[in-house]
Amino acid sequence: MYQNRSITQIIRHLIDVDAPLQDGLQRGYVNLSAIARFLRPTVERLVGDRVSLDTIVTALKRLRGTYSTIPFNVAYVIAKSTVNVRTDVARLSLRRSVKILKASRNIVSRYQRGFVQVLEGLSTVTLVYDSSLHEKIVSKFLSKDIIYEDANMAAIIVKSPKEVSSTPGCIATILQQISRRGINIDEIISCYTDTIIVIKPSDVGRAFESLTELITFCREVVSKAS
Repeated sequence: MYQNRSITQIIRHLIDVDAPLQDGLQRGYVNLSAIARFLRPTVERLVGDRVSLDTIVTALKRLRGTYSTIPFNVAYVIAKSTVNVRTDVARLSLRRSVKILKASRNIVSRYQRGFVQVLEGLSTVTLVYDSSLHEKIVSKFLSKDIIYEDANMAAIIVKSPKEVSSTPGCIATILQQISRRGINIDEIISCYTDTIIVIKPSDVGRAFESLTELITFCREVVSKAS
């Protein structure tokens, strides 16, 4: 499937699925020759022929500009965002049905003063809430309706200005920043100006640090432009 593609197209594909390489090219801190040596065996296998390091380096130089820095309108929104951490969070995924939807909405209404979020999918309904409520909430459902439950989760909450809802790329940039640290995201809930990212407690420190770095970088970008 790769024989009819150019070397640049193949290298682009390899970089598109490797977030650390994207980050390195975007920020300009990687050695292109070193990346070329790293990629060459895979490129040659996909091309089916020998490929020189100079050819790969040339392709990397062309691609480097395509992994651009954060657009100013996105940086402007993220610069005005804040990050909070919430520990002791539970997650419950249920098979979607009219009965489950009604029960989930009743739970939100009953515990509206607490931290309770509901995400309705096509086949499932997921609740994210304070783990102190876990036993009470789980007891409202039959075991056959429960797909997954975990009372030991954490949530990173990014609060942004209202422009986040009308500026393409903001949430994608936030999620990419976390994924570059190799952190698995268990659930994402977007509530107007709040982006709630559910992760394992062991990943909270790295996730918080990565988002703090992102916000600081965006604030510098906005400050230099003003």
